Amino acid sequence: MVKRSFKSFLRFAFIFLLALTLLACGPFQRSGQPSDGVVIRALTSEPSGLDPHGPPGSGQNVLLPYLFDTLVFRDVDNTYKPFLAESWEVAPDGKTITFQLREGVTFHDGTPMDAQTVVFTFERFKEKGAKNPLAGGIMDIASIEAVDSHTVRFHFDQPSAIFFGTLSMPYAGILSPTAVKEAGDAFAQKPVGTGPFKLDQWEPGVSITLVRNPDYQWGPPVVQNQGPPHIEKATFKVIPDAATQLAALQAGEVDVLFVNQPGQILRLREEENVQLTETTLNTLIYLGFNCQKAPFDDVRVRQALAHAVNKTEIIETALSGLGQEAFAPLASTLPGFDPKLKEYELGYDPEKAEVLLAEAGFTQDADGVWVRRDEKLGGILLTSTRAPNEAVATVMQSQFKAIGVPIEIQQLDARAVIKTSTEGDYDLLLWRYDWNDADVLNIYLSSDRIRRTNRVFYSNKTVDELLERAMHEMDQQARNQIYIETQKIILAEAPWQPLYTPLNVLAIRDRVEGAVIGSMGRVLLNDVRVVEE
Repeated sequence: MVKRSFKSFLRFAFIFLLALTLLACGPFQRSGQPSDGVVIRALTSEPSGLDPHGPPGSGQNVLLPYLFDTLVFRDVDNTYKPFLAESWEVAPDGKTITFQLREGVTFHDGTPMDAQTVVFTFERFKEKGAKNPLAGGIMDIASIEAVDSHTVRFHFDQPSAIFFGTLSMPYAGILSPTAVKEAGDAFAQKPVGTGPFKLDQWEPGVSITLVRNPDYQWGPPVVQNQGPPHIEKATFKVIPDAATQLAALQAGEVDVLFVNQPGQILRLREEENVQLTETTLNTLIYLGFNCQKAPFDDVRVRQALAHAVNKTEIIETALSGLGQEAFAPLASTLPGFDPKLKEYELGYDPEKAEVLLAEAGFTQDADGVWVRRDEKLGGILLTSTRAPNEAVATVMQSQFKAIGVPIEIQQLDARAVIKTSTEGDYDLLLWRYDWNDADVLNIYLSSDRIRRTNRVFYSNKTVDELLERAMHEMDQQARNQIYIETQKIILAEAPWQPLYTPLNVLAIRDRVEGAVIGSMGRVLLNDVRVVEE
């Protein structure tokens, strides 16, 4: 009896001590307990530098938001919220915008963020950022003044409809003037902002590691944790090959992976330890023509090849059905898109393609290849090694061959494609954009961006004038109508053939908890905890 009571006492004591232990450890996690930890993300293309004002490159958009904060934050519903600026006031005529800055913010080097640092940042941007995608919005600034230590005022000659969109992009992050002056041209490798992470280590071709900013206390409004990130580090592994990326994710060597390759999406749907989240990136995949290079300087040739493209076959064959056909230069998720533009599409019509080539002075030789003045119609289709570009390019190669136009596919890494296409050393370009405003047409198709972001060398005075008007039209309905009229011209002149909108997915392993997906698919790590397996 006594013996049985003693055993009962021991059993009760064990259960009681176990309960105390669990309470001390915090809430129960699926496969372990939260720790400082490291989150690892695959990076397809390594940036050449991390200076927001330097030459644009693939990979920058992924890393810059962790290092630099912006004045305003764009939410997934496209509303603007306070960030480094607590509030703002727009003058009735739209030509002056005054921002009240958050106090107590410091850069990674310990120096304070104030109105003078904001003035420095945007004056430097105007000086150095001519090739930046944000150049149009930045060059619209007539002047900037520091009203007092935490009030900054922007002046414009005309109202800017794109300014808040510009301010919310990571390229518009606020820089430490002290660090810029100390590093000089090396700032791209030694970036200093106010972001939740600081640059820790950069092994070229291998990885870029960011470390937690312990002084961070000004997180964006969409995260719960306004202080320093819970995780200690975020590492970005440079893995160019999509198959290798997938293998690394499945092996647990990578935690976060951006996926737009249909086969991978289908495979990852079967993974129990991976969560898939669809993201809206306002993406368009398009075929561009080198409009300055014969014979593609002839609109009839561009129209003919546009008619040779079977978008349905591309999606079914190269994308396993995971994509949506595009018919307009603007992504369907952007203001300014209009489904009625479908009637202006240069749709699949190989017979029409042959008629147009004949009108352009081409005839077919004995092998069925189109020839004009002893020169065969064909050339180089340039694209990056990013999946599924090879599959898409291969389908189009077959479609062009079917009408007598032989095309050679050239795949380079993204940085090399940008350089080659900017120099005009190609014929056709398979490319994509991800952008948050209809001003993307201005960025990629206006005449003053030729040899910068306009890589198809398209020039049309009427289009330039319309896009300029749209930049300053503050009435959104009127602005949308301008873009609709602009797209009608672009569709007729065919510098691009819109192809499709891809399914963009973020794959995140279950060990990473609390990730917030922001605008343009950005992964905010402020709330993230790592659960050790």
